[in-house]
Amino acid sequence: MKWIGMHPGQGSQEAGMGKELLENHKELLVDSFEDTLGWSLVDVINNADNEEIKKTNIAQPYIFAISYCYGLETIKNMGEPAALIGHSLGEYTALALSGYFKYADALKVIAVRGEEMQKAVENSNTGMSAVLTSDLKKTLEEINNLNSQDIEIWISNYNDASQIVVSGNKDDLEYIKLNPKSIGAKRIVPLEVAGAFHSKVVSSAKAAVQEVLNDIEINEGKIPVYTNFDGKQTNTGTIRNSLINQIDNSVLFYDEILNIEKELNPDLWCHIGPGNVTAGMVRKSISSKEIKVINSLESLAS
Repeated sequence: MKWIGMHPGQGSQEAGMGKELLENHKELLVDSFEDTLGWSLVDVINNADNEEIKKTNIAQPYIFAISYCYGLETIKNMGEPAALIGHSLGEYTALALSGYFKYADALKVIAVRGEEMQKAVENSNTGMSAVLTSDLKKTLEEINNLNSQDIEIWISNYNDASQIVVSGNKDDLEYIKLNPKSIGAKRIVPLEVAGAFHSKVVSSAKAAVQEVLNDIEINEGKIPVYTNFDGKQTNTGTIRNSLINQIDNSVLFYDEILNIEKELNPDLWCHIGPGNVTAGMVRKSISSKEIKVINSLESLAS
């Protein structure tokens, strides 16, 4: 069976997630994690509440580490996938599982990425909102029209055929929330995030991420990985540029889904990691496909 592995980004976390992995993945979740980042993931798993793990510096390494271990378990159980993808942070999970870089090196980059992106949005008075639409083309056109009228809205994520995520100044986001028809939307849902990620607001984070990416070794991956930046397969020559530009450009997850469907025509799409968000994105984009959610060892066995 030809299958695709998909890994979630920030927002999928929940308190206590991954506790069942500690016994079989102690080297990764305890030893390597603490040696690399200098703090205990075990303490977070056992003691942190949902509010604590919303913090970017905790959430991103936590989600990555848990998703990576569930990925290892899935590959052991199902064999290698035809390709891997990840949503924003999840792209690092895909790349590490493929072998483009080591687990510990991915943690180093993620730690810097999270800290710098958080710094960039502090006191920016910006936010993000999910936009649900039945006519994506019309919604994109209306956003362009608003941008020519001094209401500045940026598209941070193209998630699926009926949803994008936009970012901008909080006043402008409030305007479209109260006037969803102004952008041809059915509904607009504010997101609980610190600011306008994947927009020009976080461009200042790129230099520090580039520096740490330049310091780690990039190897040939053994599994194809499609990237958020352009929706295409990455390679050792483009990977750094893609990851750096992912920071302040739109996440083209919908493009990745369509490109994989066209090029690989897989039988099964698997969300691997906490939550189930990427499964929903595929379901809304190519509803005829079989979809599986692997967010626990029990779900892997079922």
